[in-house]
Amino acid sequence: MTQKQTKIFIVDDEPLLSEMLSDFLSGQEANLEISCFPTGEDCLAMLEANPDIVVLDYYLNSREKDAANGLDILREMKKKNKALPVIMLSSQESYSTAGQTIMFGAIHYVIKGPDAFQEIYDLIKANI
Repeated sequence: MTQKQTKIFIVDDEPLLSEMLSDFLSGQEANLEISCFPTGEDCLAMLEANPDIVVLDYYLNSREKDAANGLDILREMKKKNKALPVIMLSSQESYSTAGQTIMFGAIHYVIKGPDAFQEIYDLIKANI
């Protein structure tokens, strides 16, 4: 019997970061199906694919200036699927920002840094 694949969506407007995180997670676990999206809008359009967990960047408009930010996308995701686990990812070390994302339904707030990928992997393992 084969193990069910865990479907992970990574939403970040920095393609290099998305690719590095995807490679890291794939290296930790073989049964992951990872999809990367450059905007939250692209991810929202694919939510019917029922991801098991979403890693969502807080700032999503460095490349597309009119793209919605991570907080707005988080709100939309929670309207569509209240139970969907979302991990917020940000370079911002602000407690108020972290608190806001948790208030709107994120399960955790990870600050980009040297341990972020391992922290995300540990959170995925704990929440699937």
